[in-house]
Amino acid sequence: MKKNAFLKGVNTFLAVMGAIFVAGILYIFLTNAGGLSTFIGVLGLVKTQSLYDIDNTNVFEGAASGIVSSLNDPYSEYLDKNTWQDLQIRLDAKFGGIGVYILQDDQGRLKILSPIKGTPAFKEGIKHGDIITKINGESAVGMSQDEAVHLMRGDPGTQLLLSVYRGSDGKEHDFRIIREIINVPSVEARVIDSANQIGYISLNQFGSRSAEEMKESVNDLLDNKKVRGLILDLRNNGGGDFDVSIDIAGIFLDGDKVVSSVDAQGNEKVYQASKGKVDIPLVVLVNEDSASASEILAAALRDNQRAVLVGKKTFGKGLMQTVFPLRNGGALKLTTQKYYTPAGIDINEVGITPDYVVENNADEDKDLQLDKAISVLKKQIY
Repeated sequence: MKKNAFLKGVNTFLAVMGAIFVAGILYIFLTNAGGLSTFIGVLGLVKTQSLYDIDNTNVFEGAASGIVSSLNDPYSEYLDKNTWQDLQIRLDAKFGGIGVYILQDDQGRLKILSPIKGTPAFKEGIKHGDIITKINGESAVGMSQDEAVHLMRGDPGTQLLLSVYRGSDGKEHDFRIIREIINVPSVEARVIDSANQIGYISLNQFGSRSAEEMKESVNDLLDNKKVRGLILDLRNNGGGDFDVSIDIAGIFLDGDKVVSSVDAQGNEKVYQASKGKVDIPLVVLVNEDSASASEILAAALRDNQRAVLVGKKTFGKGLMQTVFPLRNGGALKLTTQKYYTPAGIDINEVGITPDYVVENNADEDKDLQLDKAISVLKKQIY
């Protein structure tokens, strides 16, 4: 009897779900009959009248990409199988390429962030701020960040032709760069002022190993180098893994609020730092290319009165994306939430203005922002 009752319940559940599914399809058809008939009409004409054959897989992938493109959201994107694999490799921070990070600016241009020291791009003279115009002869206008990354990735020893526009001279430059295996440590740490025992940590991305690298670097500076103050450099860091930003915040905070997010239904979620506080004076460097996870971390440290910010106003990306793996091996990267700083501030398209606004001179090697950070930190130490 119990088994029969269970089967009856399952059948009822499946019947209800089937009815809901059919009702949903009918609703979509009735409210979007014109659009659906156009899609079916175009597909039918292409199938029967086109001189060229089409692959059904490409049809559905193209439709999926078009749906996402209709959102007019530069951060949402349908990722085919290869692009999704590239994104995962990039977050794992070990790949074959030329050694640059790129960021899509508010004009949709692909902007190169600081090339990684010692990599092919660095050796060939690629500079921070260069705008990518062509990749292997293909125009980069309208190209997404993930598409560009996929094209620049390749087997070690192969050549990449990269064309960039350089604002400092107003000219386009062509570079022929040989790809290499790029092993990317996300953290660079050192003592920057031994007399005043000031440590310096540069974080260039929020990758899968960044939190662990940060912990190791901080512990080394504290335990072995005996630093009394720390500068955290988030300049030219375009972001990365959201969860990693929460983990890194937990190194410096003590259970404090890091960020809150609100989804399309108005549901709020609050993210708290772990209790592992490193309690020494802290200054954070930011600039116009500090984005996303960098802004989450910088805002959390300042709003909790844990750090002072020095540099230029940040990029202003206060939106969170969720990646949904798909059955075809691809994925959907979709903007699903807006985030707010611990003080409840929405920074999207606004950015974060530092406590001390300092601009470096592009024509000089002197780092005025870093000098100011050292000056501010000295006052906190003594």
